[in-house]
Amino acid sequence: MSKKTLAKLTVIQGAAEGLYTVKEAARKLSLSERRIKQLKKAFREQGVKAVIHGNSARHPANYTDEHMREHIVTLKKSALYEQTNFTHFNELLAERENIQISYAALSSILKSAGITSKRKHRTEGRRFTSRRRRAAFGEMLQADATSYDWFGNGQRYALHGFIDDATGKITGLYFCKNECLMGYLEVLRQTLTEYGVPCELYADKAGIFNVNNKKEEHWTVEEMLAGKPLDKTQFGSIVEERLGITMLSAHTPQAKGRVERLWNTLQDRLPVWFKLEGVTEIEQANIAIKQFISDYNTRFSVEPLKKETAFLPLDDENELDTLLSVRYERTTDNCGCFSFHNFMFQIDAKKPFAKKKILFLFSQKLNFMALYDKCYYPVTCLGLKNNKKISHIPDVVKILMQKVYFADGRKIQAA
Repeated sequence: MSKKTLAKLTVIQGAAEGLYTVKEAARKLSLSERRIKQLKKAFREQGVKAVIHGNSARHPANYTDEHMREHIVTLKKSALYEQTNFTHFNELLAERENIQISYAALSSILKSAGITSKRKHRTEGRRFTSRRRRAAFGEMLQADATSYDWFGNGQRYALHGFIDDATGKITGLYFCKNECLMGYLEVLRQTLTEYGVPCELYADKAGIFNVNNKKEEHWTVEEMLAGKPLDKTQFGSIVEERLGITMLSAHTPQAKGRVERLWNTLQDRLPVWFKLEGVTEIEQANIAIKQFISDYNTRFSVEPLKKETAFLPLDDENELDTLLSVRYERTTDNCGCFSFHNFMFQIDAKKPFAKKKILFLFSQKLNFMALYDKCYYPVTCLGLKNNKKISHIPDVVKILMQKVYFADGRKIQAA
């Protein structure tokens, strides 16, 4: 019995026994005199039960029983769900455990068990004004990459991604050992294949997107007027010159806040999803990620202001496997061979390739090829040049070479 109920019982009992007048009892309990008379009569007929509410000590109809409460707490502490925040855990309970419970009830159960939500939802410090979304799907995509321990094994991998500004839809995600050109090209491949060519691409000032070897005081008038370098990176050339996409540069992370917030969401949800799906390595992740993108877009995307899409169809002349490849200019020697990071490569062709300027291309889809006179030729790796040490070689290239040329178990050990 609560203190309030006990006090009420004491006053009604006193009124029934003549210790208080009806007017005094009404003033003490803030009730009408008519209600005091009803309670006095009920007390004489029923005793204490007349004052105590009928639902006292009863659980509400939507009360979660103790067995279910303990089961929910046990699930939250399990290896599968321990990394989830409360909202994500609530969704997974409904989807995978067939447990329907409101967020408020779930939060109460978990907090009473000493469990707190993983991430604060209210930021502190400087606040930034939200920028309006673009009107149409495909009008502008935001691009970025983030490094994180996605598989919970202590190994960090870079996740490259594009997100549409108008709808919040992910148009592509791809994992690499580190942030690199090849990763962004694979995300671009997913976007072009699934949706088409966007109008604009908004990225940071990383060297993959922009290049400027001059100090600002040495810029030409044209460079100053342009506000950016005239030279383009490989990615910039593919995007702007071949595909006609306008590249925009963000001066701060907050300027492209949509993709920055995406990383917070993915770092919360994606490791849990991988664990539930049994994904433990990067090759599996790059295959399975398509299903995650579909689920994410269904749950989190919004309708654009304009119904018509701004994506343009991909030109049939653009052959994606060769368009979306990393390329380096090389000159062959008298034997038709060329070097790359102290590795020697030979062009597999019947005609001679002595002293020719060629393009050396490679990608996840194309592997390694040579382009000469608008024709593509496979290349063979002959090994290290004169047994020299391997110069610095990007991890993503080393992994691809290991897969294509050293599948017999030999390891590439970069100096």
